[in-house]
Formats: sequence, structure tokens, C-alpha cells
Amino acid sequence: MIDNQLFLDTAIKNLPGGLILVDLRGRVRAINETAEVLLGLVGKTTPGDHCRNVFDSHPKIVKVLQDTCAGQTGASRQELLTHRPDGEKMVVGYSTVIMKNAAGDAIGVAMTFQDITRLIPLMDSEQFLNIALKNMPGGLIFVDVQGRIRGVNAMACKILGIKDEIDTGTECHKALAGHPHVYKVLLATCENLVAVNRQEITTRRDDGEKVTLGYGTLILKNAQGKPIGVGMTFQDITRYIPLPLKAEFIRIVDRFFTPFALSLVVSSLYLGFAEPRAKWISVGLVVFLGIFNEISAYVAKKHMEWAVAVGNTRIITNFIANIALVYLLGTFWGPMWLLFVLTPVATALYASWSKTLITATISSAALLGIYYSRDLEGPVGWGQASLHAAFIVFISLFVNSIARLVMQMKNTGVAAKPSTIPLTTTSKNVPSTTLQEQKLAA
Repeated sequence: MIDNQLFLDTAIKNLPGGLILVDLRGRVRAINETAEVLLGLVGKTTPGDHCRNVFDSHPKIVKVLQDTCAGQTGASRQELLTHRPDGEKMVVGYSTVIMKNAAGDAIGVAMTFQDITRLIPLMDSEQFLNIALKNMPGGLIFVDVQGRIRGVNAMACKILGIKDEIDTGTECHKALAGHPHVYKVLLATCENLVAVNRQEITTRRDDGEKVTLGYGTLILKNAQGKPIGVGMTFQDITRYIPLPLKAEFIRIVDRFFTPFALSLVVSSLYLGFAEPRAKWISVGLVVFLGIFNEISAYVAKKHMEWAVAVGNTRIITNFIANIALVYLLGTFWGPMWLLFVLTPVATALYASWSKTLITATISSAALLGIYYSRDLEGPVGWGQASLHAAFIVFISLFVNSIARLVMQMKNTGVAAKPSTIPLTTTSKNVPSTTLQEQKLAA
């Protein structure tokens, strides 16, 4: 019958994983055959040697053993990286246990481990970094300080619609010729070496689709702190950006209000009793307004930054023309007063509450002034005129409240969208005002 010590030695020898036993001074007391094979130490270990000497080619294992002896705290399900005897990298999964005697005093440390390389994808740092960059959820472009492309990840090509591979070393204004706003940001950052965050630009893919990019830039520096390049991170935030409200509202006004105004004037010309001279002047005004509104809508669409100025010009021009039309035709066609509703309602779509109130009040006053100039008499007549004026004010404020509610809901929806990744982590963040914020502020 085999004795207990021999049985224990045989069990340790046949363990499927490595086992190392050291005392609290770090001297190796036992090491099983599997550990020797895994670490390339077959025939090279002598009980009593310090672990620093025995495992000199595996410094991370030495550190684990010494730290555990010093702290006398075990650990489980840990990993470290070392090398096999042939120099190949090996991932070791290990656990440590504090060994104690019958009195409960610590006498040493046991370390069990296995080769788990086949279970863990192993790659060098450069390969890992390349894979990480490729799988980033946002676009990433690197250029050197001369503006030459040094790296473009797959998501950047997808967002920008770039199908051909970009060669390293290509000047960015050539590689990104279809996206001038993008390469201008890169070149400007290379020149001034100032990083920014939370900026917006627009560009277009090859198919003509407009894309809004939220971007940030960062300055790449070497170990000596010298700038060696520029990075630009960006995401497609088109679906998170509210429509350009000013231009969109101008389009809505053209779609619904212009035909209505035209129908009022045409019906007055055919059914009313205005003088021929007044009719011809009215026709000229209507033609002028039609051409003017079409041109201004086109300009606002092509140049979003002019939308505020275009919208204000349209309001003033149409308001003056409406006064003239109502003065010329209103006496002979009652519904003409509805033209005074159009200007303040159009203003209410994007202006503040106070501006809407002022515009509506001016329209109402102009309407009452025309009634007075046309010698309106009697309490019934002035009662109806007062109700017309009050209607202009109330309907304008109602539309303004609805429009502000829609904008608030849109902005709340945008803010609630989770940010996938921060655009940059630079310490030189520059506050910015987006195009949309500029429009709303105006």
C-alpha cells in the first residue's frame, strides 16, 4: 500500500496544471512536472533556490510570488503574459493560495496556473491598436503636420462615402478632394495647432447626400512634447440635428400661404368692384411677390447662413405689399383682411413670443388704420374690425406656442440621444456655437 507522502507526490506530479510552492521568503519548495514543462525549466530547478533565480526568465511570475508572500493575500482567476521556451508569447491563467500550518500561521504560497493562450486571442500592441481603430464607432483621420494622410479608419470611409483605399502619405486635400470642409479643418489645425471639440460641419457623399458631422480635433505629440500630427474624430450626426428651421419654415410658407394669398387677390380681381387702375397695380404687386418669394426661398435653401436675413427681408417686403393690396382691394372684397394674418403667422413659426406679439400688433394696427382711412362707420363695423384685429394677435401667438413646443421637443430628443464616444479628450476645448444655435439665437 502506497504511503500518504508518495501518494501526494504522485498527485502533484500528475496535476493537469502547473503548481509552484514557495515559503514566505520566496524560496522554491516544490514545483511539479507540468510547471517545469510549461516554463521550460525541466531539470533546472533545485528546492531551496530563491524564486528570482529559478524563474529569472519569467519575471512576472516572480513578481506574483513575491507580492503574495509580502501581502499574504491570495488571488484567483488572474492572467499574466510570459514566454514559452521557444520565445512564443504565452498567456497564463493563475491563482494563488496562502498555505498555513495547523496553528493557522502562514508558511508559504501556492501558485497554480495553466496555459490559456488558445483561449485568449493574443496579438501584439500594434495589431491590437489597428483592430481597435478599425472597429471604432466613429470616423478617425490622422495626418502629419505637413497635412499628409497617416491613417484613416474604416468608419471614416463609410461615413464620407469613400470607396477607394487612401494611400498613406497622400496629401489630405487630394485624398479628401470630395470633402473640402474636412480637409480644411485638418489643414487649419496643422497650421495653428489648436485643438477643438464639439464642432459641426456639413459635407456631401458621392451620391449627393448631405451629411452633418460632429467633430473634434487633437494634437499628436511625441515623447518630447513636439507636435508631429493632427487627429480628427467625427460622427454622422445628421439624424440628431433638427431641420434648419428658418429655411424649412420659409418653404412651408411658400407652399401654403402664397397660394392662399394669390387666391384672395385673384378672387378680388374677378368678383370685386375695384377700379381698373387698382386692379393692375394689384396684379403687378402679386407678380412681384411671387418672383421675390421664389428667389428668396432658393437663396435661403442654398445659403443656410443667410436664412435669418432672408426671412426678415421677406417679412418686411410681404407686409408692405399686403398693406398696399388690402388698401387697394379690401373695400371691394371683404376677405382681403386675411392677408394681414399671413405675415405675423409666418413670423410666429420661428420668432420669439415677444417678436410675434409685436408683429401681430403692427398688422392689427395697420388693418384698423386701413379701415379708418376707408371711413368705416358704426359700432357693428368697428366691432367686426376689432374682432379681425384680435384674431390676428391670438392666432399668431397660438402658432408661435405650437412652434416653440415642436422645437423644444426636437431639442429634447437630440439631447436625450446617448453619446457613443467623446469626440476628443483634449485639454484645449474651445467653446462653440453651432449653426443651429446661431439660428435660434437670432
